[in-house]
Amino acid sequence: MKYYRILAFGLIAAVGLGLAFANLLSLISSDIWWIRITDFPRPQSALALAILVACTACFLGRYRRASMALIALMLATLIYHAVVLLPYMPLHGTLTHAACTPEKRFTVMVANVRFHNDPNGRLIEQVRRYKPDVFVVLEVNDEWVNALSPLERAMPYTITHTTGSYFGIALYSRLPLHSSEVRYLAGQDTPQIVTEVELPTGERIDFLGIHPRPPHPSQSALGRDAVLLKAGLLLNDSDRPGVIAGDLNATPWERAVNPMREIGRLVDPRQGYGFLPTYDAQSWWMRWPLDHVFYEAGFDAIELIRGDDFGSDHFPYVARLCRVDQRDSENRDKPDGDAMRAARDTIERARAQAGSASAG
Repeated sequence: MKYYRILAFGLIAAVGLGLAFANLLSLISSDIWWIRITDFPRPQSALALAILVACTACFLGRYRRASMALIALMLATLIYHAVVLLPYMPLHGTLTHAACTPEKRFTVMVANVRFHNDPNGRLIEQVRRYKPDVFVVLEVNDEWVNALSPLERAMPYTITHTTGSYFGIALYSRLPLHSSEVRYLAGQDTPQIVTEVELPTGERIDFLGIHPRPPHPSQSALGRDAVLLKAGLLLNDSDRPGVIAGDLNATPWERAVNPMREIGRLVDPRQGYGFLPTYDAQSWWMRWPLDHVFYEAGFDAIELIRGDDFGSDHFPYVARLCRVDQRDSENRDKPDGDAMRAARDTIERARAQAGSASAG
């Protein structure tokens, strides 16, 4: 029995130390993919650590010093998680807003359809149910574009760009679009949509539909971060209010997202409302928010919806916004010079990296 206790404590200690080490890695300022992906499963890691703390407490009588040291390390990591995740806890669970007249409403829907997923009509049903003004679709191929073509009857303003890979992108709109471009931000090889949307009032707003590459074994986080920062800079350079929507391949608490929000002076409606995880739809426990709708001052969120499973590894995400007076909405301070310089440096490094890769 003694050996079983030693084995059980050793296993708990190994897992606890591994989790604590992996999560504290995210404190390191690095583009390395295996460091940056430790930011994704924070809620799951926090829950696992809390369970391990309780399990370790059972060994305090027999292995007191080792147990206390392990508990202290795991509690320190849990506190770090709590600081990072607290803004995204459902502190009130509802969105406070005044009545929004129909002409001031603006609904955005995002769906990563998964490149090889069967376009069987279940997504179209949801689009018709939620009636978005703008619908951003990621990972589309020619088959998906053909399957979604019935949407063009109600959403005639359309931009589609297929790539034959996981980074095709499309935008369907009920509202007129102007100055629309498919751009390769920060020199990266993934297309993003940059356009202006004309609201029912006649006002134009900036709209960016984006889907950068995620960090993975053959890809650092630098390119993704640069795309996000460039999107923030584009909004910063414009006098119009703007919206960024898409699969950012980043969680809202990540090192990449906060600078983008600061530079673009963007609001995340999930803060105080809840996680609303949109990925992985095929797992019941490894889920986190990757699909986003951020907006500048001049909008308020009146409803957030996670749609139903339609066979993809992402759930659709819907944000109903209201165009309000900028003075009545959440304003963010202008970014300081250091943030702007850091963003431009990241973009230049990403361009240089992309240039080296293409030359090689």
